[in-house]
Amino acid sequence: MPYQLIISHNFNHIPTEPFNFQRYFFNEIEHLQHQRGENDCYSFYWQNMDNELIEGRFSVIIQNKIAYSPLRATFGGIEFNQKILDENLFDFLEKSIAYLCTCNLKKIIINFYPESYLSKNQNQILEKCLSRLHFQVKFTEQNYDIPVTNKSFYETVKSPRAKQLLRKSFKNGLIFQEEIYPNFLKIHSFIEHSRKRKNRPMTMTLEQLREHFEKFPKNFLLFSVTHANLIVSVGVTIKINEHILYTFYLADDEKYLKNSPTTFLLSGIYNYCQEQKLGILDMGIATEKGILNEGLAHFKKSLGAKLSEKKTYFLINNDICIS
Repeated sequence: MPYQLIISHNFNHIPTEPFNFQRYFFNEIEHLQHQRGENDCYSFYWQNMDNELIEGRFSVIIQNKIAYSPLRATFGGIEFNQKILDENLFDFLEKSIAYLCTCNLKKIIINFYPESYLSKNQNQILEKCLSRLHFQVKFTEQNYDIPVTNKSFYETVKSPRAKQLLRKSFKNGLIFQEEIYPNFLKIHSFIEHSRKRKNRPMTMTLEQLREHFEKFPKNFLLFSVTHANLIVSVGVTIKINEHILYTFYLADDEKYLKNSPTTFLLSGIYNYCQEQKLGILDMGIATEKGILNEGLAHFKKSLGAKLSEKKTYFLINNDICIS
């Protein structure tokens, strides 16, 4: 089966043919342009010449002679058709890496999406291809997500204590809602205070948070839980595609911790996923550079979330140009 490699530099010559694979928001042109800044961006497309469909995509942004996928996002990685043969995927990646050899790089770093985003077969052939190309695993994060089914969130929850807290939240009159017209100053301050309490840095300024919602209104969604008109929990989520919703920020008020308003918040977000026919509620990692946060992992598992590895690969300078 003949394929053609299409190379786009800084978003020139982007193919117009249909994409025949599951696409992720962080790899779309609009988000890559947002990440790029003044750096060079290369996108590689793999076109099936028989049907003219695009069956693979891989983008990197080069900064200080290191090619990052992504430069500034939760993940980048390689997108490809679920029925592609391993030799065809290898050919795509080998040609893409060979082209990057001409860019005088020190290293390539690819931060992948969770394995649950792909089929078992896709994960196997991807790992095989990366190994053949001499990529090594830099670290492995423990990611947790909840499959969205016809079951209620209450049925999905594993912990009897969490079930009890959900019942208590309903009884005490907590209210879940989507914030259509958010007060960003108030929301940012709430999240920042919550993260500071947990010794976690705030990764977005107020201006950046507002900018993301204004620039990507279909992808950035904000949910809250209130009690007596006071916000007690907040969730900033990102719609990765029509199948996946990712929880980017989760924050709570320390005065309400005994009621676990975040559990009630996630219950509401899960219901939203059901209504929108989304299949995965991605709750994010419970590790930092591979180091486990046991309390966070326990919390996510108690709500019925399943472990999914999320790997970061690298290719050092001596291995970039493959003979």
